[in-house]
Amino acid sequence: MESKDSLQITVGGYSDQGEKSQNQDAFALKLNSGIDLELKGHVAVIADGVSSANCAEQASQMSVCHFIDEYLATPDSWSVNKSASQVISSLNKWLYARQLVNGEQGELEQWFSTFSALILKGNRGHLFHVGDCQIAKVNDDGYQVLTSEHSTPAGILNRAVGAGRHVEIDVALTELAVDDFFILACDGVHQFVKPKQIQQILIDYDDLELASKMICDLAGEQGSLDNLTCLLLRINQLPAQALEQIVFTRKQQVIPPPLRIGAKLDHFEIIDVLEQSTRSHVYLARDPIEQRLVVIKTPSINFTDDDDYLEGFIKEGWVGTKFNHPAIMKIYPEVQNSQFLYHACEHIEGQTLAHWCSENLQPSLRQVRTITEQIVKALRVLQRFDVVHGDIKADNFMIDLNGRIKLIDFGSCDVGSFEQHHELVLVKGTLNFTAPELFNGGKSNHQSDLFSLGVLVYQILTGRLPYKEMSQPEQAPKQYNLWRYIPLSTYRKDLPDWLDLVLSSAIAADPKLRFNHYSEFLAGLNRSSKESQSPVAQLPLLQRDPVKFWQYISLILLILLVISIAG
Repeated sequence: MESKDSLQITVGGYSDQGEKSQNQDAFALKLNSGIDLELKGHVAVIADGVSSANCAEQASQMSVCHFIDEYLATPDSWSVNKSASQVISSLNKWLYARQLVNGEQGELEQWFSTFSALILKGNRGHLFHVGDCQIAKVNDDGYQVLTSEHSTPAGILNRAVGAGRHVEIDVALTELAVDDFFILACDGVHQFVKPKQIQQILIDYDDLELASKMICDLAGEQGSLDNLTCLLLRINQLPAQALEQIVFTRKQQVIPPPLRIGAKLDHFEIIDVLEQSTRSHVYLARDPIEQRLVVIKTPSINFTDDDDYLEGFIKEGWVGTKFNHPAIMKIYPEVQNSQFLYHACEHIEGQTLAHWCSENLQPSLRQVRTITEQIVKALRVLQRFDVVHGDIKADNFMIDLNGRIKLIDFGSCDVGSFEQHHELVLVKGTLNFTAPELFNGGKSNHQSDLFSLGVLVYQILTGRLPYKEMSQPEQAPKQYNLWRYIPLSTYRKDLPDWLDLVLSSAIAADPKLRFNHYSEFLAGLNRSSKESQSPVAQLPLLQRDPVKFWQYISLILLILLVISIAG
């Protein structure tokens, strides 16, 4: 029985060989429930094997089955777009490789097929399309075709999965509304049945399987000599609230009151109070079941009614359980049937990077390189899981007793698989580490994380910030050219000049001028001074030392003024 808050649909499909000797079409449906529905949605797929290919039927069958199986197997944190696009790309490579492998044996097999998928998740429909099938939406606004036919004016197909090493995928998004119909149809159907006829059939028949058959039969009666396949979906109910099911469920748990040494939280025994702030409480605890020390983190009771804070806290726990990497702190799965909201985290003996920095005011470039390389390892793990951290700063990393860096906080992460439900883009993270584009409505991504990393590296080296410090978001310059980079030499004369070139490229205010990848930043940090002196020497003085630049300009203007007066 589905929740009253879930996305509920009715479906029906029909496929027939029509006037052909075999049916080279295929369709498939996967209706999910519970957390699978929340993270993956409902999936509908149609494929039409290319008639001229000698393995068309196998190609279409493989396409629909492979796509659904592999899409559902992608990491839960991935967005719909990333998951579906990567699966289609791998499907295309597999189909294309079939002809190469079997071609070596003397027989060239052609596994070509069109492919269209509709994924319904939350309040949106995600479309992925290659070829000449059609996805359309039918409602009070009429019959709306949502895909384009990839064929020449003469009707010759010019795009299909399996036909080349790479495939171009059309990706689109559409909003869902109750009583919307979606129709996925092969070219043998949509080219022979008029939209008004389809609309009338949907009015006349509540049974969508019967309606699908009626549409296919009508296409045959009206001259189609091709296979006949039609798949129908109707939106019966949309999620009643904009929160993910996992967030909604955990919000029902109770925030624990402040705990004392000796208290118990479920089976955990509190042995020390590590931190108590207005935002959260952190404790050292013993886990007698697993025989290990853990760190317990609870929300502050001040945030009992703060939905945004609680959503972030819950997502932090969800994200933390997905990773198993030495550069990222583990968050252990929640205790089954617990009535309390908290995280049980890996215990790390060491200190925060912020504390390390306070004890190492002018670290060597070699030390900073080692720290940066370890931080990048953690951020690359997030990147592979389609997670943007959103709050890179020294407080969110630990250095253990062996000098290893661990990421310990995920509260500001943007997770690809979670829909964003806010009308306005909220600036998260720490103000002076936030990329400039985010103040202007930009969306956080891995390049904005790279900006924050660059600011952190600058801060580790100097104990200062590379731009004028802000206390309010409103103080952020509105235009990129108003962000003034402060050269490292302002604070440390012992650092090489070329390092400014690297850091200013990592934290360029304009993202178009910024490094695109962590590897570029690391490569820059690892250059020798000899390799890097020449490019820096060619930097404009305005970029190398803006204060000195404007001093020179003022002096020149003064001289010109004196000459003018004397003349």
